[in-house]
Amino acid sequence: MRPYLHPPLWLKLTLAGLLVEALILGLLVFSSVRLTEEELLGKTRLRVDSAIPLLNAALAPPLMQRDYGALQDILSEARGNNAYRYLVLLGPDGHRLAAAGITRGEPLPALDGELSVTDPVYDTAIPIHLARSEYGRLQFGIATGFLAEARARVLRQGVYIGLAALLLTLLTLALIGYLLTRRLALLTEASRALAEGDFTARLPAPARDEVGRLSSAFQEMARQLHSRITALRESEARTQAYLAESEAEHARLQALLSAMNLGILFVGADGRVVYHNPAFNRLWLLPETQNLVGWPPREVFASSASQPLQPGPFADHIETLLAGREAGETLDILMKDGRVATQSSYPVGERDGHFIGQLWIYEDVTHERQNAEQLLYLAERDALTGLLNRYRFQIELERTLAESARQGSPAALLYFDLDEFKAINDHFGHTAGDTLLIRVAGEVLGLTRKNEMLFRLGGDEFAVLLPSAEIIQAQALAERIVRAIAAIPFHFDGQTLHISSSLGIALYPRHAIDQDQLVACADAAMYQAKQAGKNGWRLYRADLDTAPEMVNRLSWNERLARALANDLFELHFQGVYHVRDRSLCHLEALIRLRDENTGELVAPGLFIPVAEKSHKILEIDRWVLAQAVRLLARHPKGPAIAVNLSGRSLDDPSLPSHIADLLRSQNTDPARLLIEVTETAAVSDLSDAQRFISALRDTGCGVCLDDFGAGFASFAYLKHIRVDTIKLDGMFIRDLPHDHENQVFVRGMVEVAHGLGKRTVAEFVEDAATLNLLAELGVDLAQGYHLDRPRADHPALHDAA
Repeated sequence: MRPYLHPPLWLKLTLAGLLVEALILGLLVFSSVRLTEEELLGKTRLRVDSAIPLLNAALAPPLMQRDYGALQDILSEARGNNAYRYLVLLGPDGHRLAAAGITRGEPLPALDGELSVTDPVYDTAIPIHLARSEYGRLQFGIATGFLAEARARVLRQGVYIGLAALLLTLLTLALIGYLLTRRLALLTEASRALAEGDFTARLPAPARDEVGRLSSAFQEMARQLHSRITALRESEARTQAYLAESEAEHARLQALLSAMNLGILFVGADGRVVYHNPAFNRLWLLPETQNLVGWPPREVFASSASQPLQPGPFADHIETLLAGREAGETLDILMKDGRVATQSSYPVGERDGHFIGQLWIYEDVTHERQNAEQLLYLAERDALTGLLNRYRFQIELERTLAESARQGSPAALLYFDLDEFKAINDHFGHTAGDTLLIRVAGEVLGLTRKNEMLFRLGGDEFAVLLPSAEIIQAQALAERIVRAIAAIPFHFDGQTLHISSSLGIALYPRHAIDQDQLVACADAAMYQAKQAGKNGWRLYRADLDTAPEMVNRLSWNERLARALANDLFELHFQGVYHVRDRSLCHLEALIRLRDENTGELVAPGLFIPVAEKSHKILEIDRWVLAQAVRLLARHPKGPAIAVNLSGRSLDDPSLPSHIADLLRSQNTDPARLLIEVTETAAVSDLSDAQRFISALRDTGCGVCLDDFGAGFASFAYLKHIRVDTIKLDGMFIRDLPHDHENQVFVRGMVEVAHGLGKRTVAEFVEDAATLNLLAELGVDLAQGYHLDRPRADHPALHDAA
C-alpha cells in the first residue's frame, strides 16, 4: 500500500481543521462582501433618491420657462462632480432638450431596473414636474464602479485575513498535532518494539490527558504482556522439556517393547491393530519387517506361519475378546509346531474411563513349561538316583492307605537300608557311596512291578510301597531285594566291596492303620532284621518290639504328637558373639520340650533322634521356623536368629518356598534369618543339598554349615556348597588350649573357610583361654557357656523391644 494513501494522524487532523476553517472563513468573507455590497447599494440608492428632488427642483422652473441654456448649464454643472456619467433632459415628446456627458447622436443606454455592483453605470430616468404637471423627463447614469471596487477591496481584505488565519491555524494545528502525535508516535514505536519482543522501549512521560492515560494503559499492558510471555516462554521451555522427556521416554518404551520377549498386540476400539512389537512377529513367525497396523486381528493370525493346534476355538476366543471390553482369562495356545504360548487380554482406557482398545500379550512359555515339568519331576525325584523322593513318598503313602481303607484291601511297606554304608563313605569317600547308591537303586527298581513304587528317603534309606499287596507278595519281593543287593558286584579303587542290606516289612491294616504308625513299624522291622544278623528281612513282630529302645521310640512318637498338638515346645536362645570385641552378632534358637506331666524341660538329645526316625522332625522344623519368624517380626530392631534344620528337611523341596512365604507374611527381612544345616546331611546327598541350599539363599536367608569337620572326608566338598558361614564341630573346640592337633585342624579349617569367603563360628566355648586362642587362630564368631547360656527370655530381645 502506498504511504501517501495513509497520511499520519496529525496531518489528517491539520487538514481537517484547515478545511473546516476555510469553509467558515469563506462563509464569513462571502457574508462580509454581501453585507458590504448591500450597504453600498443602500447608500447609493439613498443618494439617488435624495438627488431626484434636487434635480427636479433645479430643472423644473427653467424647463417650464423653456430656458434651454439654463438647463444646459444645470446639467453641465451636475455632470462636473463626476457623480453622474451623463445627464439627458427630454421633452414630453422625447426630444432631447439638453445633455451632458453624451454626444448628440449617441443613443441613450437602456434603463436599469435595480442597482447592481457588477454594472459600472446605473441608468435611470425621473419625470420633471412642477405643480403636478410633467414637463419632461431626465435620464441620467450614475457611476457605480466604486461599488465593485469596494466589493473587491472587501473581498481582498477578507481573503488576506482568511489566509492569515489559515496560516496561523495551520501552524497552531501542526504544533498541536505534533505535540499530540509525538507521544502517539512513541507509543507506535513502543508497540512495534513490543511486537518484536522488546519490552524496554521508551514511552511518553506520564500525563493526565487521554494520551497519558493511553500511555499508562499501554505500559500496564506491556508489563502484563511481558509477564505472560515470560510465563509462556517458561511454559514452552517446560513443555519442550516434557516433550523431549516424553520423546525420550517414548524411545525408551519403544526400545523396551522392541527388546521384550513378550509379544505385544494393541487392538483399537475399531477392532484393528494399532501397535505390535517385533517379539509378536517372531512368536507368530511373521516377517519382522511386516507392518500389521490397521489389520484386523483375524487376518493377522490367518497370515501367520505358525497356527494353533485348534484354530477353531482360538478364532472363537479372538472374536469373544473383540466383542467384549473386559480382561480375558489367560489362554494357553498349543501350536502345531509343538510350542506353547499364552495370551492375556487387558482393556485400555483413558483417565476418564473412555475405552480405547485392548492390549493382548503373548508369551512363548515352551521352555517354562518344560522347566516346570522338570522342576516338578525334580521336586518328586531323588537327584542322585532318579527314584521318587521322601516328599512323593508321603503323598503316595497317604493316597495308598486312603485307597486301601476305601476298598478294604491290604497294603505293604518295605523299609531297608545298606549295612555299614557309613563305613564305605568314610573309607572310600562320598563318590564311592553315591555310585553304590545309584547301582542299588537300579537293581531294586528292576525288581519292582508296575504298581509297586520304589523311593529313596535319604542317605542309604529306601522304601517300597505295595498297594493291594498280600503278605506273600511282600515277603517274596523282600527276599528278591535282599538277594539282589548282596549279589551286586561293586569294585572301587581296585577293591571289591561286598554289601548287604536289612529290610523290614509292615502291613496295613495288620500292623498299623495310619502313616506314622506304619512307617514306625516298618522301621522297627528293619532294626529287627539288623539285630537278627543283617543281610536279611523281617516282617514286623510286635512281640519283638518290646526292647527298651523300641518301647521308648513308640512312646516318644506319641509324646511328640501330643507336644505338637498342645504347643509344648518352646524356644531358648543363645548368643553368638564376635570374637574380637565380644559384641553380639546373632542369636541361635534352640528347641526345648516341656514335659506335660512334670513341667520340666526335656533336652533335645532325647527326642530329636526319635523325631527324625518318625518324620515328626519335619513338623518340628516348620514349627521352629514359624516361631522364629514371628519373633523377628515382633522385634524388627532385634538381632538376627539362626535356626537349625534337620537332615530330613533337606529332602523337602517345598521348604524354601514355605520359608519365603513365612517371611513375606510377617513382612520380615530375610537377611535376619540364618538357616543352619549339618555337614553330614549336606554331603550325604550333595546334589540335593546344593539345590536345597541354593533355594534357601534365593529367599535372601543366610546359610550356615553346622558341625563342620565331623565327617572330614567331606572337607573337599566345601567349595561346592554355597553357605555363608561354617560352624566348627565342638569336638575340635573342647580342650582346645591343651590339644595341639585340634589347634592345627582349627587353623586349617579357618584358613580354608576364609579363602572361600566364609565366616567361621566355634561352638562349645567354655572358658576364657579357649576364647582367646580362637581369636589368635582367626575364628570370627563364638558361642558357648563362657559367653552366654541358652534362655527363653534373652536380654537381647528385651533390648530390641
